[in-house]
Amino acid sequence: MTAKQPTSDQMRAFATDAHAGPIVMINLLKFRDKAEYLADAPEHGDGASGAEAYARYGAALAAFTGEPQIGLKMLYAGPVARFFIGEGDWDQVAVVFYPSRQHFVTMTQDPRYHAAHRHRDAGLDHQDLIETRPMGG
Repeated sequence: MTAKQPTSDQMRAFATDAHAGPIVMINLLKFRDKAEYLADAPEHGDGASGAEAYARYGAALAAFTGEPQIGLKMLYAGPVARFFIGEGDWDQVAVVFYPSRQHFVTMTQDPRYHAAHRHRDAGLDHQDLIETRPMGG
């Protein structure tokens, strides 16, 4: 089942997992046709597509690249061209490395992340976010 936010059970499992090594987050993204900003957002009514709004979020996260306390490293991002096996309705895939789960949590607690999150909410219809661990990690 796709969603925009983790459930409380998913958050609890993420927070209590003993794995302390690197993680790679696989983002499967579906955008709204038109961005839906809250009425008090500066971007409200600017005519942006969902993909354009989400790109604003991505640009804000790119600022975290190279910050050791966060350690974000974008491994890949690109549009879905077609499904070769199976079916789906995704617009984009993004693959992001973090040195540890704690680095990911640190990012989500940063005020800059919170400021950028409105773009994610405005642009994203739903997503699957899959935590993976590098082989041997």
